[in-house]
Amino acid sequence: MPTGKITKIVHLSLQSGFSTESSPQPKGYGYLSADGGDTEIYFPAKAVKGYGFDDLQAGQAVEFEPDAQAPVAKSVMLSGAVLDAPSPQIESA
Repeated sequence: MPTGKITKIVHLSLQSGFSTESSPQPKGYGYLSADGGDTEIYFPAKAVKGYGFDDLQAGQAVEFEPDAQAPVAKSVMLSGAVLDAPSPQIESA
């Protein structure tokens, strides 16, 4: 299975008032770059296996299953530990 690193994570808040679920599922998408490659590969939140989408951060090492027809990962699995969340950035006025 190919390996790479996460380059970008985008979390989306899609819960609406019409939702019947008591706890919404994480929504979003991300991009990763394969080791030795320069193309970014898209993956949806539902492609993450073994960990939750909310556990992912840019820079983490992953293994992925590429789609043969498009630059999309069908499944993404962390190959290392979950990274600690970065400290919040506060802008001074």
